[in-house]
Amino acid sequence: MRIRDRSSTRVLSAMLAAVTVLGLVGCNQDDPVPAEGEFMGNPTPYGVGTPTEENKVVYEGQYNQEFINEAENYVGQQVTISGQVSRTLSPETFAIAGPADPMLIVEEREIPAVTDGESVEITGMMQESFSVVEVEEQLGIDLEDELYADFQGENYVMATQGWAGG
Repeated sequence: MRIRDRSSTRVLSAMLAAVTVLGLVGCNQDDPVPAEGEFMGNPTPYGVGTPTEENKVVYEGQYNQEFINEAENYVGQQVTISGQVSRTLSPETFAIAGPADPMLIVEEREIPAVTDGESVEITGMMQESFSVVEVEEQLGIDLEDELYADFQGENYVMATQGWAGG
C-alpha cells in the first residue's frame, strides 16, 4: 500500500507542476499578439487617427487608369487620390483630370479652396452613382443641375480632407 501512495503522490506532484507552469505561461504579458489597433485585447484603438477597418485607406495614388480600372472595388471605402483640378464647379465640388473622364470630388467637410490647374491630394469615401438630388439633400446645398450632367450615375469621391499645392 505504501508503493501505491508514492505513485499517487508523484502523479499528483507532476499534475500540480504542469498546472503551475501552464498558469504562469498564461500570465506572461508578452505572449499574446495584439490585434491591429489594439493593445493586449483592449478594443479601443490607440492614437488619434489610427486607421480602423472603417477608415482605412484602400488606395493611395494618382487618379490614373489603374485607379479607374479598380474603382468599382473601392466603392464604400476610403481612397486617397491625387491629380490636377480640371474644373471648379461650386464651392463644394470640383473635378480632377484623368486619363479618361474627370473624377468628381464632393466636399463632405470643407477643405482648402482649389483653383483650376492646381495639384491636389484628396482623401474620402469612394461613392457610386452620383445624383445631384441625393448630394444636395445629404449636404444641404443647392447645385446647378446642368453642371453635373456628365457626372450623373458616375463614381465620385466624398472628400473628408484634402491638400492643394502648386
